[in-house]
Amino acid sequence: MTDEFNDIVTNFFKNDYRERGKVKWHGYFLSDHTSSLKQEAHQRHHVTNKLMRMPLPEIKSLLQYATLHYEVVIIQEDYADQTNQMLSNIVGLVAGFSDRGIMIAGEHILFENIRAVRLKHDDN
Repeated sequence: MTDEFNDIVTNFFKNDYRERGKVKWHGYFLSDHTSSLKQEAHQRHHVTNKLMRMPLPEIKSLLQYATLHYEVVIIQEDYADQTNQMLSNIVGLVAGFSDRGIMIAGEHILFENIRAVRLKHDDN
């Protein structure tokens, strides 16, 4: 009886069973990715006051000052959600500059997307 059962099982996996493989794992990935995006959107969707738009030379000057003096900055990107509420500000030390933007809090932010910059100690 066990030999017959083993033959049936072996035959099933050899001829009839179709491994979903990649399809199954993409389903897991999609689920994790979707929940991660929802969590990130929730974290970034805190209502913040819209700051006065600053000219680019002033933004760059303040960021250079903050870099030289190890000041924590608050950066407001020029993005709003569907209800016209600003996304959360990005707070941290300036980690570096590129031709087109800055690195702060593990993010590369383009100069063209920055609405305003403040020093953290000015915010208190």
